[in-house]
Amino acid sequence: MKKEFKPTNAMYPLPAVLVTTCDANGRDNIITIAWTTNISRENSCVAVSIGGNKLSLRNIRETKDFVINIPGTELLEKVDFCGENHGDDIDKFDKAKLTRQDASMVKSKLIDECPINLECKLVDIYEINSAYLVVGKIVKVHIDDSILDENEKIDYIKLNPIVYANKTYFGIREELAKRGFSKNKI
Repeated sequence: MKKEFKPTNAMYPLPAVLVTTCDANGRDNIITIAWTTNISRENSCVAVSIGGNKLSLRNIRETKDFVINIPGTELLEKVDFCGENHGDDIDKFDKAKLTRQDASMVKSKLIDECPINLECKLVDIYEINSAYLVVGKIVKVHIDDSILDENEKIDYIKLNPIVYANKTYFGIREELAKRGFSKNKI
């Protein structure tokens, strides 16, 4: 028997990423976001959800770009730190000892320690209740070769990304199956 609940966030874990932004004067910020997703393959676009009128949202509105930096579990403490502190008060790059790296096509910085960086140009921002869905077009992708397989595809077991749900961080441990495995079985 299933129990009924009032509306709540019951989605399974989503990737915890570090989104970097900067203002028009080049002042950088990092925000931890766990509500993020791919939204299209053609003209690859992604979306992140930012609650409230945070510094990162103001920066994105001002410069029209951002970078999604995908960390592995070895950066968990820094990921949590960047989510628990406000960029209005501190320089999170300096405090978390993360390395700024120039991007190829946007003003916002890459985080060198993150094995995947997605440079994004702003497509639109949608206000939904007290949050903002920020849609970006991916204009350049950087992937560390240490997490690529023999076919130059991302090996997510090597990446060991952080995922998040119900105020808890998780890792991933194993590949279960390739898409389409059930095609001729059911």
